[in-house]
Amino acid sequence: MTSPCEACGGTGFLIVQRDERDFAEPCACRRPAVARGEGFLTACRIPPRYEHCSLESFTAGNPSLSAALEKAMRYCNGYPYLGPADEGLGLLFTGDNGVGKTHLAVAVLRELATAKGARGEFWDFHELIREIKNSYNPETRTTELQVLAPVVETDVLLLDDLGAWKMTDWMNDTLFFILNSRYMAKRATLITTNFQDVDPKTLRRMDPNAPKEFLLDRIGPRLRSRLMEMCLLIKMHGDDHRQVTGQASNEAAVRGAPPPGVR
Repeated sequence: MTSPCEACGGTGFLIVQRDERDFAEPCACRRPAVARGEGFLTACRIPPRYEHCSLESFTAGNPSLSAALEKAMRYCNGYPYLGPADEGLGLLFTGDNGVGKTHLAVAVLRELATAKGARGEFWDFHELIREIKNSYNPETRTTELQVLAPVVETDVLLLDDLGAWKMTDWMNDTLFFILNSRYMAKRATLITTNFQDVDPKTLRRMDPNAPKEFLLDRIGPRLRSRLMEMCLLIKMHGDDHRQVTGQASNEAAVRGAPPPGVR
């Protein structure tokens, strides 16, 4: 058994600093990609908005984001197994809008597809629910099984924006079926949500009149328990990158300078 690279610790990436920000760069020891090019964008259903997302292009502007990037890289390096007890382990990215959750989740999917040869699919949670509901329409000539089969059976599922809708009983049951089926089959699932995870005991000790909702409020205890079993929690904190970039672009336009590139 070969020992981990001393430079990157076996992650395959180095953290370098440019313009006082941390970036990930491939280490010289990194294994050659199985599939090169951008073919994975179509195969994995990556929306055009996220086609630029990679580990290398992720901007880690604070310790929280640097830690998230390091966990993501280690996960990619260890895929498909991080340890005997973690077979099929996925990632759950939590944090406010614009901190880079979807960027990092897509970057992980890109890495697993191109470097590890994994089959994967990106699904916005809203879109998935609409597709399943639409399968009940006899004019569509599709069945619920036809929609769910690739979602359940793909090697890596990226489920984006979980909890943005208040869950109905039907949505809760459908999502539990998807996640539980993947969990039992030891298939990796990547999930992003804007709602922070708080342990139920901690939640009960908090102010009952607090208006803020948490992941438990949105998806219920059964789904929350399953997610904690099947995913490594990655909490991301930082400024809303979309607002920061938009403000910088507006200021650049006023000065007549070209807008800054999206990182």
